[in-house]
Amino acid sequence: MSRLPVPRSIVWPIAFAGVFVGHALTYAILAPVAQTRSQLLASTGHAYLPVAVHAGLVSALMGLATAFLGRLGRGRDAREIPFRGLASRVVSFQFLTFAAIEVAERMAARAPLHDLTHVLPAGAVTQLAVGVLVAAVIKLVLRAADAAGEILGSGSPTPPGGSLVPLPLRTAVPAFTDRLMLGGRGPPR
Repeated sequence: MSRLPVPRSIVWPIAFAGVFVGHALTYAILAPVAQTRSQLLASTGHAYLPVAVHAGLVSALMGLATAFLGRLGRGRDAREIPFRGLASRVVSFQFLTFAAIEVAERMAARAPLHDLTHVLPAGAVTQLAVGVLVAAVIKLVLRAADAAGEILGSGSPTPPGGSLVPLPLRTAVPAFTDRLMLGGRGPPR
């Protein structure tokens, strides 16, 4: 059985941000004039889009950071699937999510579904391109983590149990709580 290079719970938020990038590109292709595009988006239930795009970008950044840090401590897995497998999963997820979002938007806005015959083919092409790009970014982040791991050393980022040495506290500098106990200045009464 093939494995994703990072857990699905990290890949899907990154791919979800790719859905919104593909969504924006699709409508830029279908309606190149900004005013026409705004009217089209308003009539088909896209009012939520600015907030969703910001949430998608935040989740993608968190996913990329998590993938980098997770790979940094774990290293490369020999059973990892190749780029083609990762890209096909990301593209499939993005297109299916895009199609579901388009249908849900129109149903929520009570807009006709007949124009999906133009939107979905253009969306499929843009989601394909963006999905391959998203998979490439994921692989690039993982390679960067591998390189950083080699530079930092192959050791574990946390020392093994029992290897921590307690450091002595300096006794010359009293702690804040010592002043409270020894009758130092306190708040006014």
